Amino acid sequence: MNMPISPRSRRRLHHVAAILAVAGLGVALFDGNLLRGPLARLASAQLGRSVQIAGPVDLHPWSLHPTLSVGGVTVANVTGGRASLLASAGRLAVTADLRALLRGAVVLDALEVDRAEIHLEEDREGRGNWQLGGQIGAGGKDPAAAPTRLRIARVRIHDSRLSAELPSRKTSLQLEVATGDDGRIRFTARGRYQGQDLTVDGEAGSVPGLIDGQLPYPLKAAGTVGATRFRIDGSSADLAGLNGLDVSFELAGRSLAELYPLTGVPLPASPAYRFAARLVQSGTLWRFENIDGTVGRSDLAGTFAVDRGPVPQRLSGTLRARHLDLQDLSGFLGARDSSGERLAPRPGKVLPARPLGFDKIAAADVDLDFAIGDIRHSGLPLDAASGHLRIVDRRVLLQPLRVGMAQGEVSGVLELETRGMPARARLDLQASRLKLRELMPTLESRSLTTGVLGGRATVSMRGNSVAALLGSATGDLALAMDGGSTSRLLVRLANLDVANAFVSWLAGGQREDIRCLVGDFSARDGVLEPRALLLDTERTLIRGEGQINLRDETLDLRLRASARDGSLLSLRGPLHLDGSFADPKVLPEPVPLGSRVAGAVALGLISPPLALLPLLEAGDARESACKRLLQQAGKTMGRP
Repeated sequence: MNMPISPRSRRRLHHVAAILAVAGLGVALFDGNLLRGPLARLASAQLGRSVQIAGPVDLHPWSLHPTLSVGGVTVANVTGGRASLLASAGRLAVTADLRALLRGAVVLDALEVDRAEIHLEEDREGRGNWQLGGQIGAGGKDPAAAPTRLRIARVRIHDSRLSAELPSRKTSLQLEVATGDDGRIRFTARGRYQGQDLTVDGEAGSVPGLIDGQLPYPLKAAGTVGATRFRIDGSSADLAGLNGLDVSFELAGRSLAELYPLTGVPLPASPAYRFAARLVQSGTLWRFENIDGTVGRSDLAGTFAVDRGPVPQRLSGTLRARHLDLQDLSGFLGARDSSGERLAPRPGKVLPARPLGFDKIAAADVDLDFAIGDIRHSGLPLDAASGHLRIVDRRVLLQPLRVGMAQGEVSGVLELETRGMPARARLDLQASRLKLRELMPTLESRSLTTGVLGGRATVSMRGNSVAALLGSATGDLALAMDGGSTSRLLVRLANLDVANAFVSWLAGGQREDIRCLVGDFSARDGVLEPRALLLDTERTLIRGEGQINLRDETLDLRLRASARDGSLLSLRGPLHLDGSFADPKVLPEPVPLGSRVAGAVALGLISPPLALLPLLEAGDARESACKRLLQQAGKTMGRP
């Protein structure tokens, strides 16, 4: 049924149609380039930088999803900046959702960026050119006003680059960014980070996911920084703020020391290493869980945490190793450079004189528990070890320290004060129930050897290297054994092969009872002199005199033997042990010593704990001809 239209209504419809026709014609004929100036002024006011639009402006507003495309956009750099522009783009295009805008939300259906370039740099004071001014964040808004929420449905980035010149961070980077068909970001980075060459390739989630921030943002990357290789795969709750990381990672390199400029965590030089772990980060706390790695021929597992909030930062954790090769720890003693390469000893010397890097101790406070199942290549019969390491305000405390040795135990305390230079150290070691036969070099000698050794070493030192510390050692050292037996006199100093020099002194291949063994030394400025050095057996009494000079790394010891049975042994002259630690000699007959000797001496003397492990606490003294000397050694060891 057709309703008749009145003449008045017909005139109104003609007017509306005319208005719509004029509006549509106006829109159709509107030149979007007329918006170039207003858009540039609006962007300049918002960013606090001069924004220019040199390319075409294309507007398609006649839709619920209007589109604006702008070409040749540039954003000026700060005055005095090295680059003329902060940013530029060949083309920017946005498609908006008008219905969402009417509901109070800013929703972009699509954002496309072509040929964008961003240049980040710092001035001499370290201020970044990315710190924008203008109305945003300048106090023009009501702080209580709710921020307008931006949501972008789809982002496409083509052929875009970012460069960063950050001298305060020793960083110069070139980053290439693009999006794939799935919207995920692909990126490559080349340049230098913290003064080291950097190469990174990776991918991340979509740009809308990064802006939205409601879900963990996926991230995957692999690359190298200097000689360090890494791979990460995980997510971040706030990638822009580098917060909420939860990633699995692999890390490998030639020396742990090379991580210091990258992480600020003080680590020693080491052989090549490899680690895998899970990193969970929240705020200033970085926690490494399920650590599984190797350093040289040693393994490492456990948990480790770094709190970057306090000054200095705090390191804590619990680490354990099934097997530890002591040669892998030589970097702690200054015997490796930062790249992990072993340093050749000084000519004619054994003890490392390279500074120990005590300045790095100031970088962090430490609270660390450790446990070791098996110790290898020590030159001594060591097995399990455990301890607790604390560093507070550049004061180092290793307490307790327990090391299994010769089926007994060595325990003690190491204190190191590095707030003043040279550093000062105090070492107090005590051990008990060390079985003498475990210290013998051969199965034959072990089968005829019994006895239990004990002793103590208490010394103070000062210096910034192992050589300087040992060269200043002052204190007391003593070892004692009451009773036992052996087949011959063997000197066990990191398995020195001088047994042949003593075989002619004792009846080989037969058990001989030991009445006592006493070594009571005083140390002063690195020179050890025996107050008593004696081995008393059934048929022979051997006394020692002389000195061991840790400053010069020289030996000057004489052993004199007297026979109780009137044998020709008593007519022989003293046995003289002299020379240097690198080239020790036994006189009157020189004893061939291969390259193994210098290495064994180095391992035996390279560290105060290792050098003093044979100085052990005395066992119970029985009535014997050695009672007086045992009592004297007991006083040195702090026993009644």
